[in-house]
Amino acid sequence: MNKKFKIRCSQIGQIMSNAKTKGDLSAGCKTYLENWYANDNEEIHSKYFDKGKMVENECIDLMASVLDKGLAYKNDEFLEDDYFTGTCDVQLDDCIVDVKSVWGRKGLHAACNGLDKDYEFQLRGYMHLYGKPKAILFYGLLDTPEDCNYGNEVIYSDMPIDERWVAYNVESDSEVIQAIIDKVLKCREYLEEYDLKIKSKLGKIN
Repeated sequence: MNKKFKIRCSQIGQIMSNAKTKGDLSAGCKTYLENWYANDNEEIHSKYFDKGKMVENECIDLMASVLDKGLAYKNDEFLEDDYFTGTCDVQLDDCIVDVKSVWGRKGLHAACNGLDKDYEFQLRGYMHLYGKPKAILFYGLLDTPEDCNYGNEVIYSDMPIDERWVAYNVESDSEVIQAIIDKVLKCREYLEEYDLKIKSKLGKIN
């Protein structure tokens, strides 16, 4: 293989799911790796994704205001090491912040059920890359632009501000990072074997 596998922080959860057999990779992990190998990068869009992109800066402003973080800006610094790659949403002096703009009240209430494990893995990867001891996952409810809602704008900014957000703290954990690194190494072993299998079949009558 010409390309070394590194895991995007936003995709760590894809490889950390438990397999039926201890020490093996899960079926979902193998599917993810095979898609990575094929380099199939079709973009997937939805109204939820579109809203998140359109109101991202507003969500960052809301986060900075309610958490008393002063001025905060969208981060565009891409980082990588031998195992991880990623770009966090916001980099502050003492932590990194990932902001999620929910679609509506139901989405915000669902976020109150607890810290999503995949998002927790994502934040741990960012903390490792950016050298921060803690991270915050912030969910905000912003007005829905008419451009992503069939021409209908939906207003939430008239609600009390404390009914429009929820956040979770995550502290760094070197043992979790090592477990992810170990899984990345196991993924590389799988990809080496998969590469040999594919190359042995292509261009031949099998």
